[in-house]
Amino acid sequence: MTKKFRQPQGVSDILTRQCYAKNKVERQLLDCYARYGYNQIDTPVLEYGDLYSAGAGKVNLNKLFKLTDYDGSLLVLRPDMTMPISRIVSTKIPEGKYRFCYRGKMFRFSQGEGIREFSQVGIELMGAKGICYDAEVVSLAIESLLQVGLDDFIIDVGHVGFFKGLLGSLNLSSDERKELAGLVESKNSIGEQLFAKKVGLSNREQESILKMPMLFGGEEVFDEAEKYCVNDEMKNAVATLKELNAILKAQGYDKYVSYDLSLVGEMSYYSGIVFKGMCEQVGSSILSGGRYDHLCDSFDRDIPSVGFAIGSDRLMLALAGAGKLPVRESRDVAVGCSEGSVAQTLTFITELVRQGKMVVNLSVCSQSEVEEYAKNNSTKQAYYIDGKENRRIV
Repeated sequence: MTKKFRQPQGVSDILTRQCYAKNKVERQLLDCYARYGYNQIDTPVLEYGDLYSAGAGKVNLNKLFKLTDYDGSLLVLRPDMTMPISRIVSTKIPEGKYRFCYRGKMFRFSQGEGIREFSQVGIELMGAKGICYDAEVVSLAIESLLQVGLDDFIIDVGHVGFFKGLLGSLNLSSDERKELAGLVESKNSIGEQLFAKKVGLSNREQESILKMPMLFGGEEVFDEAEKYCVNDEMKNAVATLKELNAILKAQGYDKYVSYDLSLVGEMSYYSGIVFKGMCEQVGSSILSGGRYDHLCDSFDRDIPSVGFAIGSDRLMLALAGAGKLPVRESRDVAVGCSEGSVAQTLTFITELVRQGKMVVNLSVCSQSEVEEYAKNNSTKQAYYIDGKENRRIV
């Protein structure tokens, strides 16, 4: 292929079979959310840059695709759907509780071979706060993956309050807090030890930090985590997870859930529970979400929210690895014709389609070609039209 027709890095074409499977899976997810009372919403691909330049939803603009409007205003291709939906809820609709679902393309700039364009399907539960809503959203994350045929996954759940509470007891700068958060979430124990020495933490403080990456597993992790709580914020975080676990266990979802107190996410973004979905077939998370109560602060609105997004492309990889990717259905009818029977053939095909049949038009060909196609593609019926005769041959 010549350089002129190369595809940009970080984007991909989706051919017919993959496109069919992806559309079907995304449709199944949206149908699942609709049954639970979530209404679909869509937002523009273009947003003003200032939507992402401040507040809890702040994004480094160097990571976004940017362009200039006719009046000089900075526009960006949306990197997520949560901020645009927050904009809508804050500025266009009355106060209340809203359940939204969505699917769409997102864009993030990355150098090299990183992904720049990706698809997401997700939900937002806005204007609602409390463990019942956290449990609803985590339950729906589990149920939606089950609905599309995936069953070998784990939802790791944490709570940013646990780590924030620990940070509150340490005398660290803003940059040091970010550095420590990265070390804890990546479970880099050597890095944590070096960090503790660098900033001069006490033995007790160092012990608490080194223990955090080890606080993961089933419900037994709660008793261990309580030993390291040094303030009410940490205790409340563990108590919330215990409540959540009790609800999920009563639903029979506990086998799909584990708990990880080192799962801190973006602390400026998340305000409560955080979770991600992991699957054996994919090396990174296929789902992520949590509680973000302060995204609407930039609009001077107090709208507590919780939600999640599923990466459609990663979900497709997981389903393919599990041998559960949807396969395009074979056509019900194949129709071929002689040269003088095109109009008659198209009329006949339209009649079949109106009856609810799926039809492939083989157009002008021989009868043997129609027979061969029907045989190779498991087509239920085949017709060959020659003159005034519609001959069913299979």
